[in-house]
Amino acid sequence: MTRTANIPTISLYFAVLAALPVIGAAEATAQVVAYHHRSTVFGDHAAGAAELVRAYGAFLRDEAAAAQQWVSVAAARDQLYYQRGEYHYRLKQLEQQYIQQKAARNRERQQLNAAAEEAAAERLLQSTQHGVPVWPAALQQPKFAGSMTLIESLLQNWSAEGAASPAYRRALATEAGVLRARVAADTTIDFNGRVEAVRTLKRLQLLAERIPDAVPSESRLAMQ
Repeated sequence: MTRTANIPTISLYFAVLAALPVIGAAEATAQVVAYHHRSTVFGDHAAGAAELVRAYGAFLRDEAAAAQQWVSVAAARDQLYYQRGEYHYRLKQLEQQYIQQKAARNRERQQLNAAAEEAAAERLLQSTQHGVPVWPAALQQPKFAGSMTLIESLLQNWSAEGAASPAYRRALATEAGVLRARVAADTTIDFNGRVEAVRTLKRLQLLAERIPDAVPSESRLAMQ
């Protein structure tokens, strides 16, 4: 009876012994799986950290390249601004130089024209005093005869150093000015004739306004 009752126990014992290798193998497999799992997580973490480092390095390289490019662009822009400012400065200098040269040429031309007109007025005075005046055709018209007779009389008795010089100058300037206005407004005279007559009368006015150095200071004050 007792031996028969122990048979299940013995069978269970042998069954457990038979199952131990399987259980051990399962535990070993579980440990390997667990180790592999832990190893994969660490590797992923390390790989992620390395990728992050690589990404940050690439970011720094991009930042450095962008900064270098910005510096190059800023330098090129500053160079462009400098060249533009230099160009405008030189252009302004050339413009001022041109204006100054043009003004100098104008003054020189005006001085030459004034000297030529004074020389022509002097020749007109000399020719009248020698009795051979040469007047433009417009001034020889009968309607201007009275004024021209007075002008010739003033020129024939002209004396820059005489006591009567201021009176002669005022009379010549007045008569020449009045006749000049009449001729300029007379449309019956052709244009070229009026221009020549007005130019001649203007020379007479220049002659009347000229004050030679030989005139005494008292006469200068009287003429003023």
